[in-house]
Amino acid sequence: MLKKAQTMQIAKSNSRLHSIALFIVIYTICQAIVFFVHPVWQLMKKLSFFIDDLLNTAKIALADGEFDPAGLWVIFGVPLCKCLYYFLPHQKN
Repeated sequence: MLKKAQTMQIAKSNSRLHSIALFIVIYTICQAIVFFVHPVWQLMKKLSFFIDDLLNTAKIALADGEFDPAGLWVIFGVPLCKCLYYFLPHQKN
């Protein structure tokens, strides 16, 4: 009598994990563009100065020109907030 051969089961891939990995790759490429392309860097600096002005008027942080408190927010915070917006589940009506 022949025994039924066991078949190997393959785990289903997690598309959410793949999309997060893709975001990290795209995010890294965008960071390289920001640091190596001058016009994009100038645009980021203008946005940083705008956020500095907002922080100064709101008395949240004081930007004196030497240390830029909005720099890290512009470079890292905005893309990460966008990531949270895209990857968090949304309610559908």
